[in-house]
Amino acid sequence: MRKIDKFKQKINNSLYDHFVLKQILTYSKTAILCIVSGILFAFGFSCFISPVEGDLAIVTGGVSGISQNIYFIISFFNDHISLSDVTSIAYFAINVPILIFAFFKIGKKFAIFTLVNVLVSSIFIRLFPLWVTPIQELLKSDNVYGGIITRIIFGGLFTGVSSALAFRAEISCGGIDVFSYYFSLRKSTSVGKYTITINMFIIILYAILSIVKTPSEWGKGLLIALFAFSYQFICSLAIDMINVRNKKVQLQIITRNEHMPKVLIANFPHGSTVINGKGTYSGKDTFIIYTVISSTEVKAVTRLCRRVDEHVFISIIPLNQVYGNFFIKPVE
Repeated sequence: MRKIDKFKQKINNSLYDHFVLKQILTYSKTAILCIVSGILFAFGFSCFISPVEGDLAIVTGGVSGISQNIYFIISFFNDHISLSDVTSIAYFAINVPILIFAFFKIGKKFAIFTLVNVLVSSIFIRLFPLWVTPIQELLKSDNVYGGIITRIIFGGLFTGVSSALAFRAEISCGGIDVFSYYFSLRKSTSVGKYTITINMFIIILYAILSIVKTPSEWGKGLLIALFAFSYQFICSLAIDMINVRNKKVQLQIITRNEHMPKVLIANFPHGSTVINGKGTYSGKDTFIIYTVISSTEVKAVTRLCRRVDEHVFISIIPLNQVYGNFFIKPVE
């Protein structure tokens, strides 16, 4: 592990001296994650969310859920219109004003790469239905492969991982994810709960439309809503498990090195509180340092502490939310 750490440190030191190369590599990584995220979302939507004829729909929420509602309203007047055509066009059109909001309120890089993600998703949502029909047929409700339950699980995983990969690249999949990302940055908490709250209203609207269209089948509308909430739960879990940007932990560092607080503040943009203590067995004076950091910084902080004091004792406590001033690296 030490050889790997030294190799990584050597690369990082080299990149500090080559700023242009570092920027190219950073943007290339973001572009790759952006494209993979868009393809995963389109595959999850086309293969598992979009139903074959006669099967139940799964409402995704977000802009794709709004697109599904638009399709449902249009289907009142025209039953022959294609779901993939409406979703592809509406998904892009609704995202335009949202991306303008992201450009001015979150960051230029965030908005541009989110636009690329939306374009990739829109294109592949249109293409995938031509290729995934055999899988859709296998997942019909009257088949042995689990039907709608399988669709909910895999659909939630694919679209959740898609959003999480985008968040890890400090972009989004567009739509409601933009607002969720914006609010999570302002509130310094997880993204998933904002996403599921907003999507709840979209799901309820779809269920109401379903009941209005066929009042005699009101139970079907209720089932659609329940399945959609289950899908949202799985999707949110996938997002919050992978996207750790806004997750915080509290460190309790016990050391005899009086320089440890200064070393920490010199390397990480977070304050700390120092309390004088005394070892139970040794009876020697110690320093107890309390600090809150992002979960992505834990390895780096613990590695630094062990370099300063090889006998340091560190306990890590996960936090749900932090109130007060806490530095988060701005989104570009």
